[in-house]
Amino acid sequence: MADVTLRPLGTDDLDTVVAWFAEPHVARWWEAPTEPAAVRRRYADRIAGREPTEAFIIEAAGRPVGLIQRYLIADHPDWADALLATGAFAVPAAGLDYLIGDPSATGRGLASAAIRQLALRTLDRDPHLEAVVAAPFTDNIASWRALERAGFTRTYTGPIADVESYLYLLRR
Repeated sequence: MADVTLRPLGTDDLDTVVAWFAEPHVARWWEAPTEPAAVRRRYADRIAGREPTEAFIIEAAGRPVGLIQRYLIADHPDWADALLATGAFAVPAAGLDYLIGDPSATGRGLASAAIRQLALRTLDRDPHLEAVVAAPFTDNIASWRALERAGFTRTYTGPIADVESYLYLLRR
């Protein structure tokens, strides 16, 4: 697996993160607003601890290449309801979202390495969690392949919040 480092997202990273969300290969799949002001606001709140999602920069060879974030499913009730409606898992669980923003860094296994690292770290840190989950769109092949390479198992195929998705789990 590729060698990556995860470090907490900081205010100095916001310009880079905004640029990544403007990349077509990211904007195509990201459901949250990707306008620069919305991205800055959302991630400034996470940096300041006003929002429970924790965000990390993925670094490869000492340079930032992507973003990964974790959250407790229970902290996001609408999303929790959509995931639980699949019947594929039960809380308590954590969720992951991720992207490789630098186009030159895609296809190198960096997302898989970051996903695996943060998922294992999350399960180690929170012994009450049963699993770490992610729900990529069914047509986002790179995303679900990264999850599979990271050791996640597909447990559901179908609509999640009205979008055809897969549900992947890494169980304790």
